[in-house]
Amino acid sequence: MLAADPIERPLSDELLAERARQGSRGAFVALVSRYERRVFRLARRMSRNDADAEEITQETFLRCFRSLDSFHGDSRFGTWLYRVAMNEALMRLRAERRRPTQSLEGVQALAGDPSADDLVDDKRLLERVREALGRIDEARRAALVLRDLEELSAEEAGEILGVSPETVRQRAHRARLELCASLADVMSAHSPRGGRGAGNATLRAVP
Repeated sequence: MLAADPIERPLSDELLAERARQGSRGAFVALVSRYERRVFRLARRMSRNDADAEEITQETFLRCFRSLDSFHGDSRFGTWLYRVAMNEALMRLRAERRRPTQSLEGVQALAGDPSADDLVDDKRLLERVREALGRIDEARRAALVLRDLEELSAEEAGEILGVSPETVRQRAHRARLELCASLADVMSAHSPRGGRGAGNATLRAVP
């Protein structure tokens, strides 16, 4: 009987990062392919719109490429990359404090449309959640996004944010309370019992 061909396993992130650091363009392209959607999702949840999220994503991978020499495998590559992405998102948020607040005319127009169907209701719900997230202090928002949306452990989130797991838990808890207060009517409409379960379900609707 002929021996079966060995199954080729995909290279680990860390090995790809090492090869990219040694000059392999293909290895870096493979890493971008693996993480681009996840980094964009994180950036979108931290930013105001798709355009900002795209810029954060591009800048994240540019910084990652330039800083590969600083990655020594002390943590997982994904954790290191998330740290770069989160830092870029937070820097952009702090810079935006000097800009005028985003117009809510589109959301108000949707809310006032008596003929809105379920699709428009869903869109309005997402806008409400994004608006509420945008009002939360960026440090607490980062903890909430990593814990409840990206579903990372407090330890992983703490490593990304450079704080203790307990600090992550406290910040995420305070962010949940703020979010629940802002979306009390939404959560009541989506769950007869309300509570954190309804809040998390509403929050996870954010793409």
